[in-house]
Parts: sequence; structure tokens; C-alpha cells
Amino acid sequence: MRLLSLCVLLLALPATAQEADPADVVSPEAIVAATYASIQRAPGEPFDWDRYRTLFIPEATMLPNAEQTGGQNRTLSADGFVDWIQGYYDDNDLIGGPDDRGFSEEEVHRVIHRYGDIATVFSTYEKHFWGETEVLGRGINAFQLVFREGRWWVVSIAWDEENGAGPVPAEYRPSAE
Repeated sequence: MRLLSLCVLLLALPATAQEADPADVVSPEAIVAATYASIQRAPGEPFDWDRYRTLFIPEATMLPNAEQTGGQNRTLSADGFVDWIQGYYDDNDLIGGPDDRGFSEEEVHRVIHRYGDIATVFSTYEKHFWGETEVLGRGINAFQLVFREGRWWVVSIAWDEENGAGPVPAEYRPSAE
């Protein structure tokens, strides 16, 4: 009887944060798009950290650019990145207040190199306040991806921005520029 009760209880619980939407992890393009979608938010809305966490292998690393870390070589886990960004927004009361302008980081160009079950994606992005066109920053996210267990996973993301690295090279900019 206890086993039956436990099974009923487990079935009633929500899905774990480790289950990704299959559409998010079907291809390198999909997982990169899902990563961007999870770190955007409309004014007053939270980031989608549960979705974000489903995209990464447990050992994944994030390497922010030097300007964001005060010149220190700082490597973060996916959860460490969440804590860092969410902490910044919480410490500065930036979500839900009268000055909340949301946040959007959007891919504007992509170059994929794939071999077998691995892929490297150079994804050029622009940052904006939600719904606005003024560019707050532009750079490249370098994704390392792996295909395992029937899906794509983010192994690492390192990034740099124009404010420290200089202009994004022509081969990584949209062709309309």
C-alpha cells in the first residue's frame, strides 16, 4: 500500500527541471535559440531559469568576458551563472519596479561547425531593453555542444563583447551590415 501511495504522489509532482522540451534540444540551432529565449524577459517578468537549466550538461561551464568580471578569469557553472545574473537583478531591485525595462539578448548571426556529435556555434548577439532597438552591447557567444542521449546539450559558453574585444569581425556579422 505504501508503494502505491508513493507512486501516486510521484505522479502528482511536476516534471523535474532536468527534462528539456524536445523542441529545444533537437538541433544546434534549436538549443542556441532556447538559450537566448530563456535569458530574455519582459518588464515585470522573471527569467526562465528552469528552461535554461535543462539545456546544459551538469558539468557545463560559462566563461564571461573580462569586462563583466572586473578583469578576473571567472568560470561559472550553469547554476553559478543563474546565481550571478539573478543576484545582480535582485540586489538592484531591477525586476518589477517602476524602472524595469526588461532584457533581450538576440542572435543576429550564426556560424556552425559540426562534426559527428559535436558542434561549435559562434553566435553573434545584440543586447537591448525589452522591445527597444537601441543596442546596449554586441558580441559573440561561443557555444560548445554535444549530442548525447538523443538530444543536444550545451557543454560550455564563452563570450566576449565589442567593448573589450573590438568590433565583431565581418564574417560574424549579418550580411546586411
